[in-house]
Amino acid sequence: MKTPESETPQPSASSGPARMMSNQMGIYYSNCAMIATTPRDISLFFGRFTPVPDNKGGQTLGELYERQIYMTIEQAEDLAKMLTRTLEAFKSRRQTPVEKPRE
Repeated sequence: MKTPESETPQPSASSGPARMMSNQMGIYYSNCAMIATTPRDISLFFGRFTPVPDNKGGQTLGELYERQIYMTIEQAEDLAKMLTRTLEAFKSRRQTPVEKPRE
């Protein structure tokens, strides 16, 4: 199967459709998130805290949302399951004591 130059094939964990990651995909760091819903969709907003001027001449932190992802309720449920499994695995690895190398 040929792929466009801007895509790199990735192995799929299931027998479903092939997964591809765009070489054009930008990385975005987010340290705040917000969720909005409709009866049919969920919208995830990702942002970051940034300094903003306050009314006293100083600065405070404000939330600047720059990325938005829409998904169906079913897609959001799948995402929630995957995030839960990933977080549980991550936490269990962090709680396992690391063996010190012998000298």
